[in-house]
Order: sequence, then C-alpha cells, then structure tokens
Amino acid sequence: MSRLARINTIWRKELIDTLRDRRTLIAMVLVPMVLYPAMILGSLQGFELQVSRLKREIYRVGVTDEAARHWLQQVIDTDPVRRPGAAGLSAEELIEKDVRGELPAESQPAAPTDRSPTETARSDVREHPPEYEIEVVPDARMLAEWVLTGRLHVGFLVAGPLPTARDTATASITLLTDPTEIRSQMAVAGLDGILERAGRDLVQQRLARLELAPGLVRPLELRQETVATPEKVGGSILGQIVPLILIIMTITGAIYPAIDLTAGERERGTLETLMAAPVPTVDLIAGKFVVVALIGMLSALLNLLSIGGTVYLGGLGAVFGAGGQVVIPLRALPWVLLVLIPLAIMFSAALLAVCSFARSFKEAQNYVMPVMIAALIPAVIGVLPGMRLEGPLVVMPVTNIVLLTRDLFTGRFELVALLWVLVSTTLYAGAAVAVAAKLFGQEAVLFADSGSIRTLFQRRFFKPSDQPTTAQAFLLLAVAFSANFFAQSRLLAAPGVFGTSKYWLGLTAILLAVFVVLPAAAGLYTRVRLATAFNLRLPPARGLVAALCFGASTWILAQAWMSFQETWLPMPPEIRAELTRLMAGLGDAHPAVLVLVLAALPAVCEELFFRGYALSGLRGGLGRAAAVLVVSFAFAINHHSVHRMIVTGALGAAFALLVVQYRSLWPAMLAHLLHNGLSVLVAEGGPLQKPLAGVGYALDAQGFPPGSWTAAAAGLAVFGVVMCLLAPARPADAPALAPPGPRH
Repeated sequence: MSRLARINTIWRKELIDTLRDRRTLIAMVLVPMVLYPAMILGSLQGFELQVSRLKREIYRVGVTDEAARHWLQQVIDTDPVRRPGAAGLSAEELIEKDVRGELPAESQPAAPTDRSPTETARSDVREHPPEYEIEVVPDARMLAEWVLTGRLHVGFLVAGPLPTARDTATASITLLTDPTEIRSQMAVAGLDGILERAGRDLVQQRLARLELAPGLVRPLELRQETVATPEKVGGSILGQIVPLILIIMTITGAIYPAIDLTAGERERGTLETLMAAPVPTVDLIAGKFVVVALIGMLSALLNLLSIGGTVYLGGLGAVFGAGGQVVIPLRALPWVLLVLIPLAIMFSAALLAVCSFARSFKEAQNYVMPVMIAALIPAVIGVLPGMRLEGPLVVMPVTNIVLLTRDLFTGRFELVALLWVLVSTTLYAGAAVAVAAKLFGQEAVLFADSGSIRTLFQRRFFKPSDQPTTAQAFLLLAVAFSANFFAQSRLLAAPGVFGTSKYWLGLTAILLAVFVVLPAAAGLYTRVRLATAFNLRLPPARGLVAALCFGASTWILAQAWMSFQETWLPMPPEIRAELTRLMAGLGDAHPAVLVLVLAALPAVCEELFFRGYALSGLRGGLGRAAAVLVVSFAFAINHHSVHRMIVTGALGAAFALLVVQYRSLWPAMLAHLLHNGLSVLVAEGGPLQKPLAGVGYALDAQGFPPGSWTAAAAGLAVFGVVMCLLAPARPADAPALAPPGPRH
C-alpha cells in the first residue's frame, strides 16, 4: 500500500470517528448555525424592544424656580419635532392654534439621512424625544442629590435671565445627568435636542425682529454626502467584527478533534496500540492532521456562511444603515475562505503538538488556553482602529489574516499584500506541521509524563547528529523569514539612512544575526555538528568550474528575464519609483563597499542558512527534489519582491543543485558571489558599465542585453547544469573542511 493510500485510509477512519463525537458536532455545526442567528437577531430585537419601552416612559426634570419650569415647559410644548406646526410661536399663539386644532398631535418620522449607523443610533433619541415631567426643587445642591439618587433623571440649571426673542443676552444652561443610568442618558439626550432646536428658533426670531437675513449668523451650510457603495458599507460593518470571530471559531472548531485524537486516544488506551501498527508514524500524524485541519476549515466555512446568511437574510440592512443601504459583499467570501486555509492548517498543527503532551482530556483543555490567548492577542491588534496591512504587519501571524479579511470585505485590498499574507502564513503552517510531526513521534510525548517531556527541551538529552531535523529546519525558516522582514523593514523605514554607513552596518548586522548566528546557535543547542550541517566539505575542482559557469552567466540571464517579464507583468509605477530612489542612494557608495555588503556578505550568510543548514535538514525528511524546491521558495520570499520572485527562486535552485550534486557549500557561495558582484558592478553607474559597453554589452531601450551575450550566457549555464548532472556520486563520509573532533 502506498503512503498516500495509507494516509487516505487513516484520515477517513479518523474523520468518521471524529464526526461521531457530540462535542465536535456542537462546536462545528450547532454553534455557528444556531448561535449567530439567535445572538444577532435576538440581541437586536431585544435592544429595539428595550429602547421602545424606555421611550414610552415619562422622564422627570428638576428646575430651581417656577419661572424656569414655565419657560422649559413652553420650549418642550413648542418643539418642532414633537409638534411641527409650533416652531417659532409664542405661548399665546401656541394656545390659540392648539384650540383651533392646527397643531399636529405628534411629529412624523424623519426622512432617511445619509448618516452612518453610529450617528443614526446616537441621534435617534434627540430627534424623537420622550415625554417629560417638570418638578421644582428648592436649591441646586438638592437638585444634584436627587439626580444622583435617581429621584430625578435630569437637572436643569440656568445662569442669568431666561432667553427670549426680544433681547440679545445669552443664557448659560447646565444639564445635570448621571452617565451610569440609561434613563438619565435617554432623558438628557432628548432634552439636549429640544434645547438646540429652541436656540435655533430664538436666533431666527431675533434676526426677523431686527430685519436681518439668516445668513448673517449662518454663512456656511454643511452637508455630508456618502460616496461609499452599499457593498462597501456592508463590508465595513462585517470587517469590524467578522475577522475576529472567524479566528476564534476556526480555532474552536479544531480544538475538540485535536484533543480527541491525541489526549483522548491516550486516555482510552488506544494510542499505544495505534503507534504499534505497521504504519509509519509520519503517516499516522498526517492522517490525524488532515482530520483536524479539515474540521477547522469546515468550522470556518460554516461560521462565515452563518454570519453572512444571518445578516443577508435577516433583513438587518435597516439596522446597520439608514434606509437599508447595506449590501453584503458576497464576492469576498471565496477570498476569505482561501485566506483561512493556511491559518486553519497552522493552528491545527499547533493544537496537535500542544495536545500531544496531555495525559487526559481535561489536561489537554488546560493546554489549549495558551494557544487561544496567543491567537487572540495578535487578532485584537488587527481590529484596532486605524491599523493597515503594511510594513511588518504583512507577515505578523494572525494579525495579517485579520487585516486582510477586513480589506477583502471592503474591497480595497492589493494582490501583492494578499500574496505576502498567503506566503508567510503558509510558511508558518509548514513549520507548525513539521514540529507537530516531530513531537508526535517522540517516545517522551507518546508516554507523556513530566520527566520525559523535559527531555524534549534540555540540551543534554539531544542526540548528536550531522544535520538538523526537518522540523528544526522548517522552524528556523519561519523564524528567519519574520526576523529578516521586520529588521529590514525597520532599517529602510528610517529616513535618510539608506546608502549611509549606518545602513551598511545595519544590513551587515541583520544578515549575520539572522542567517549565521541564529542557525549556529540552534545547531549548537541541539548538538548538531556545524561543519556537516552547513555542508562545509571541500569541493572537487569540477564543482568550482560549474560554479564559475553559473556565476558568469546568471547575471545576464536574470536581466534578460526581468526585461521579458516586464512585457506581461510590468512593475507598478510607484514600486519602480521607490526602487529608483533607493538605487540612487547607492551612487555615493564606494564599489568595494557595494561588493562587500551586497555581494560577498549575502553570498556567505544566505548560503550558510539556505543551502547549508536548511537544505541539509530538509533533505532527510523530504528528499532532494522537494528540499531544493522548498529552500528555493524560501530563498525567493526572503528577498521581499514579488516581481523578482521567479528569477530569485531559479537562482536558489541553481545554487542548491551545486550543493546537492557536489555535497559542498563552497561552489554555491562562489556562484552567488559572482552573480551578485557582477550585477552590482554592471548596474547603472557601476564601474564596469563603460568597459563592458566598449566590448558590445549595452541594454537596449526595453532593457534587454545583446542577443549574442544572452545566447552565450545561456550556453554557459546549460554547460554548468550538465556538469552538475554528470557529477560522480560522492561518499557520505567525504572529508569536511574541519577535522571531525568532538561533537557539541
């Protein structure tokens, strides 16, 4: 039976068993299908019912004298919203119109406006004020005490004479309120609106009495008109709450199957029997992982469909937006699901790894809480107001998913950002899967106890080895990618630093720390022999010749490819302008500095990490071909340029071919050094530009090298590939650069 057939049998069996578990079905199906309709519709209807009941109550207002009571009562009775025909009338005119029946009993509903949902909710009480009962209180101190104790809902204090249309004085009115009481807030909101409208009516009456135009005191009339489409409004509303919910529910959906397939198996006593079956451990963990990841993705899908269906079919447009101008962006849902796939894989692997340490179901539930907290902290960062998907946030785990999901709902995402989020999350997911597979096969995890688990982390329990494990290589690739991205983004963000000595020193420190110190420290701690882990064996002479073929040709082929790529994948103008600005900053640097920092240093540091530590670790678990592809992909994305990803990945594959065929890192370093050095020296303004132009090398208007040079470079590169493929097999114990010596 093939490996795929075994994994297929295992995951189908585990999936059937998992779907029989009541807790999994509740978390995956019942919660999203029932919780969101009940929570959203029920809470909104309950809110509307409570607000309607509060509006029908009579609110008590306290004043300090009879004159203030009479004035306030008149203002309330003549409020144009409460009784539209009463605007601008005196008390006598109000009584006369009321007797003749010319005043409406109540105001009509206001026409829909273009206000946002938040502004509409806040102004609802002000535009539809409740009923008031005015009571005279002896003094201001007692008035404040009565509001504080709830005997009154609002206190009304006036400093100076009460305002009338016949004078020009300004009255200072203070409303005493208790912000901890909802009835006091409702009462003061309505009364505040009444007094604002009364003030505007007094201004109009005073202007009319003085025979002045209203524009004298109101020279500007401001009006807001929304330009957002109904679909964008709906996406903005969903983008504020849905990403965080999806993160939580994706993890929640994967929790119970992860616990059941690890701690549950151990508690039932079936894990040891399963591990004793004639099936490789990696196939067992692959089958279990497929089940957990599938349940997590199904949970995310059902949650997303439930939320969208509840909002779309529940008729909530009128609640979320004035006039119901809200459309759910259904086109964003497939993209959101695509983004959630690597996230579900990452957390499924993390949960499997964590739950593998638990000896019981209850203990596993306690272990899950740190994973939930670790996911919620970056998720909350993503929903903070003003956060944008840019800079280090593009590769920050979970945060980038939340921000991208929000942007997908609003329809203002960039394909480059989408690609980087998918690439980085996929890399983290791969590292999590590798670590989970490594941990699940350990005896310390299989027969978990506090003593044996410690052996997984203490250095003295690591067995000496010639290369790191696949899990260690994947984990270092993920850590190095994030560290390199954050550090270089921070370095380039500093104003006026690019091209200065501070920049060169910073770039040198980043390359050494991320690509040399980090893997060396990891190797020393895990007792890996660095000479073999970094492939520092002495190369044969033909390996150096093949490296010279690659280094002398790839800089021409890379330029030809980039020019060809411009015909079908042009670089955006803003990126090109930024690249031109950065390259201009290199003009003042000495050629020796450029070769040292941009050619020699990357050739040493990047080769030690990618074609050294990472490639040697991945070969043992993935095989040569898969390891070369993974390392080349990681090498490409670490250069942080989508438009150079193809050519950088091809270069990484060529350098990896040298290492695999000749079992030495030195040819790859030589080829890398030549490629970078010649590219820098021949670039615009470089010291070799004019000498090469004298022998016929010059780029045409489209940026293509001369055809003869390109053909010669292609032939040289093909010769190098043939030399690599025909290289004789080298024994595994070929002499290393350093003598074997004691192991760390």
